[in-house]
Amino acid sequence: MDGVLPRAPTGRPRIAAVGAILALCLVGAPLMSLFPLALWEFSRALTLSDAGMGLFLLAPVVTGVVLLMVWMADRWLAGFGVVHALTCSVLVTGTAMAVPVVVSFLAPDAAPLPGGPNVNIPFLTGVVSTLGLGAAMLSTRLPGARAPGTLPAVAVVFVLLLLLPVLSEAMRGHTAAERAGALIRGYGRPITVLDHPDWTLAAAHRTHQGLRLTYLDGDGAPLYVVTWDRASEGIDQGCDYPGTRCVRSGDTVAVHHSATEPAELRVAMGDGRIVSLSPGCGPGADLAAAADRLRPESPGERDLLAEALAPLPWR
Repeated sequence: MDGVLPRAPTGRPRIAAVGAILALCLVGAPLMSLFPLALWEFSRALTLSDAGMGLFLLAPVVTGVVLLMVWMADRWLAGFGVVHALTCSVLVTGTAMAVPVVVSFLAPDAAPLPGGPNVNIPFLTGVVSTLGLGAAMLSTRLPGARAPGTLPAVAVVFVLLLLLPVLSEAMRGHTAAERAGALIRGYGRPITVLDHPDWTLAAAHRTHQGLRLTYLDGDGAPLYVVTWDRASEGIDQGCDYPGTRCVRSGDTVAVHHSATEPAELRVAMGDGRIVSLSPGCGPGADLAAAADRLRPESPGERDLLAEALAPLPWR
């Protein structure tokens, strides 16, 4: 089986073939990937206009456009002497159709560039296509009498498509960590932190009460520590709700709903702040023991808290 490049080891034919493949991957494939995006927008418009039956009429049009793209890519590569031009064209066109589907349904957060899906999907399509056919071109330089043809390209494209959801999940965690870090840095009131070796800061969110820090123990069970925005309303606020029972003990208020264990423990800090602790689902944490380890943030500690939220290689 021959490689994707001409047999000539050097010279213009080989350089022209490499240039044609790169042009198809870096320009043609991203442009092709815009077709599924436009098709989905058109289909959505038909559905919203109660013309959903018109989607069946699109099937021959879609098939014709895909075949036209394959034919044009084949003519382009064949004109520059690329071996297996048809197979490479089918692979690039298939990649341009597959990447939008994978990104839209399985990897919505795979967005390395700003600009939304209309920018990131063509970019990812170009990267996947280039790496795939790049592997096929490099394989022609391997020693041996028989080149593997387009098989390396197929393998690389398949693996990269499987990795797109992994990239999406990593970028989702990175984005969430960036947002949480911005919340911590921009919070306008003193923050109360849990200083306990068994609990690790994992997330930060804004709630109707204030800034909520989420801590996880060694088993992954969450504990929520909320610094209240409206401490002036008093530590007993909401205790008169039906089904709610509050038990006060000094500077703490245990809030019960229906369970015997408190659903929330509120602590009045000495500087006028109110902090509440509540467990996540499952067995409740020892709220009283955790409350003893609450303390106000130290000067300059916010940056450390924000950085602790994203233990990722690129941070």
